[in-house]
Amino acid sequence: MIRNSDVRWWILEARKHPESAPTIIEELAKRLAELDAENERLRDEIIRLQRRAPVAAEGPKLSNLRERVATLERLLSGEASTEPWVVFLSNRLQSARVPLSQVHHLAREGRPVLGQQAMLGLCQMLLVPPQADLLLFTSQWRGYRIPLSDVPLLAEADADIDSASVRASADLGPTVRSKARRSAGVPSASADDWPAGDGPGLAADERLTAAVAVKDSPRFWTLVTRRGHVQQLIRIDFDRRVERGERLLESPFRNDRLVGMCVGDEGDLLLLTRWGKGVRFPQRAIPTSGALGLDLEPDDEVVAALSLQSEIQVLVLTASGYAVQRNSAQFKARSSPGGTGKSLIQAYDVLNLLPRVPDAALLYLTYAGKLTLVPVADIPVHQRSRKGTRVHVFDRDPAVAVALVPTS
Repeated sequence: MIRNSDVRWWILEARKHPESAPTIIEELAKRLAELDAENERLRDEIIRLQRRAPVAAEGPKLSNLRERVATLERLLSGEASTEPWVVFLSNRLQSARVPLSQVHHLAREGRPVLGQQAMLGLCQMLLVPPQADLLLFTSQWRGYRIPLSDVPLLAEADADIDSASVRASADLGPTVRSKARRSAGVPSASADDWPAGDGPGLAADERLTAAVAVKDSPRFWTLVTRRGHVQQLIRIDFDRRVERGERLLESPFRNDRLVGMCVGDEGDLLLLTRWGKGVRFPQRAIPTSGALGLDLEPDDEVVAALSLQSEIQVLVLTASGYAVQRNSAQFKARSSPGGTGKSLIQAYDVLNLLPRVPDAALLYLTYAGKLTLVPVADIPVHQRSRKGTRVHVFDRDPAVAVALVPTS
């Protein structure tokens, strides 16, 4: 249902962004037409039900069938589990997922979660809540939206899967059963290599460059590139471009690529480079055509971006196992994008920038495919730019990715 306040918001956005007004009007008209068609369908259904003769009392057979259908619906909608998943993505959009409980188990045992062949193509690791979607960005500036339930389960996670829910759908047909197995988490990917085939519709030279987990979409998205270009897109324009396979933006730099996406509704944007330089500025100061977020050295690049709705503690993490915890209030916001940036950490191998969450842990993935968990409570607060605290010794097996996960 579209409320009057929603329509007013669309009209306001059309006035603020005249270049997107045709897209906004088109989307609003489309949704109103869909609502009108749905109302007609429901009216016809009500009339049909009113004309139907009363049915006999429900018997045991019908009750059992209703229960089985309800179980299947929960499986297909992903409601069978409330546990987060850790998702691994290759540069060709191949993917695999592992339940968080199994991740903790693998980290304690020290066993590789991915084999060397799979690690050669690894692009990203991220924590994904249940019933969420993955937004994937490629070197062709295109975006893909993939439900979490479409990501195959890694074979090693079989021990934590309850196969009873799959058996409940055993006689419901191969197509439905396949969807139920995938949603329930039945293994379909090997740890030694990725599932056969590339991601949907990739060109021969197209590669994954970034991925984010999305559960609730904001009104605006802020897109960030490797060379520091930042640009905002209104949600409906972003969704339209993804659906049609259109380019999400045009970077003024050669050999640039998307590396991140943040909620762009309000607050500041904090960018961080591989050499530990950061810059902060209001997102509302980003012009419609985009802007250069910060000046970069030729060999440096943006590796992370964080939307700051308020002042928080942030974690800066390196591939060699060093970490710095800083208060975001230490980084004064510029009035507009640009500038050389300020040193957040003295390092040249920064992996990620994450908000500190109490009772959480850092999940590292190393080059050899091994997982390591480090509690964030062990990381002290730093007031100035330093090398940081060494939270783990990786020796000759450096980290290639890090994510923040719940401890239980």
